[in-house]
Amino acid sequence: MGCASSNLLNQEDELSQLGSSALSQHIVSLTSTTYGLLNVDPPATTPPTRPQRFTLGSILPGEPVRAEVINSWELMSGLGESDNNSLRKAKENPSVNSAVIKSVLERFERICPPDGENKVVIYTTTLRGIRKTYEACKAAKSVIENFGVAVSERDVSMDRGFKEELRELMMRRRRRSSSSNNNEEEAESSVQPLPPVLPRVFVKGRYVGGAEEVLRIVEEGWFGELIEGIPIRKLKGVCQGCADVRFFPCFRCNGSCKLVINMQPRGKTAALRCPDCNENGLVLCPLCS
Repeated sequence: MGCASSNLLNQEDELSQLGSSALSQHIVSLTSTTYGLLNVDPPATTPPTRPQRFTLGSILPGEPVRAEVINSWELMSGLGESDNNSLRKAKENPSVNSAVIKSVLERFERICPPDGENKVVIYTTTLRGIRKTYEACKAAKSVIENFGVAVSERDVSMDRGFKEELRELMMRRRRRSSSSNNNEEEAESSVQPLPPVLPRVFVKGRYVGGAEEVLRIVEEGWFGELIEGIPIRKLKGVCQGCADVRFFPCFRCNGSCKLVINMQPRGKTAALRCPDCNENGLVLCPLCS
């Protein structure tokens, strides 16, 4: 294909036909295996010159510029002293501390759950049917527990009594809001039971709100003043009685919700409702409640 192979030429016959120029040149057989082995000398290039470094001394004439040392600790020494002093005075002076706590509590409406005067009561659910509700309950519970206070968690999915209790609290709140607005139609509609929205948080007998309100207060930094004075959680880690489930089967009826009683005069048996457990045959853990 335009290339002459050295092994195809006859040294006696063909060299005379090629002429004297063939004697001064070298004939190479080009095959597919030698295409990538041929090297062509690269063109001569000059190395790139390094650009001159840009400095302030090259622009500004006169004395050389000296670096100024800035102490960041001196600049930040006065930041936050006023806030720390106010918090320190509030902690050292009981009257100031009680006034601060009282002013914080006055921001919320007074609706006290049963046995929730000096506690953090949170109504949650452990059912994962609605993912958004479950995640909101989990977030509010974990944020409050990070402060180390005792939390009374009341799972409405495990006990119907907690659900009715929360519904009554919300109806009471709607009655107050409708009566303050002097609206008879809203007062009549508030009597109708509505499904509660979870989670609902109560602190020291005050209605705080849901997960969004709790997270907002924590981000603003005054949730610690709101729970000031609440007992610290005694248990550290996972509860040994219920593994933080807060419920376990009833020991009296073994979770069947029924008790069989023998009638001595007639020799018959009767099944009665167990008075210790709820509708699911569960009782509250005494270590967590």
